[in-house]
Amino acid sequence: MCIRDRYEQQVHRVAAKRTFRGRQGHAQQLACLALALTAIALLIPGPVIMAVQSLIEPVVDMLRDWKNSWWPWPVAETTGSSIAIDKIVHVFLFLTCALLANRAWEPALNKPVIVLILLIFGATTEWLQYYIPGRGMSLGDMVANAFGIVAGITTWQLYLHRKR
Repeated sequence: MCIRDRYEQQVHRVAAKRTFRGRQGHAQQLACLALALTAIALLIPGPVIMAVQSLIEPVVDMLRDWKNSWWPWPVAETTGSSIAIDKIVHVFLFLTCALLANRAWEPALNKPVIVLILLIFGATTEWLQYYIPGRGMSLGDMVANAFGIVAGITTWQLYLHRKR
């Protein structure tokens, strides 16, 4: 092997390492951003949430009326759907955090450690909600957080399995 071939191989290895580090660094930034946005979303005071809901409700009602004007099948009216939506939001937030955390830290941390960190994060946000006006701790939210984490980890594992 000549010197030029060795040099080209070395340059290729260094470029590959930089690309991996760049992707990994980007994934870690996204994971941290997802955790920060999740914390912000879960720690917004109750009166702020109520104000935003009061602004959005007329638009949602208008869209619902428009859809019902052309939708051929009858739609049952739902009551108390905010509870179900709250749990769906928790599942979605923690599913996203679990996916991004796995992508960012899987090579450095094993899955049980990532799951434990996310469970502690979810429990901490629920505990902090106790001290925020208009919010409260909820065991149902903690279960939804855990379900989102498990769903995110499972989704990541399925993605890796299909990728191979």
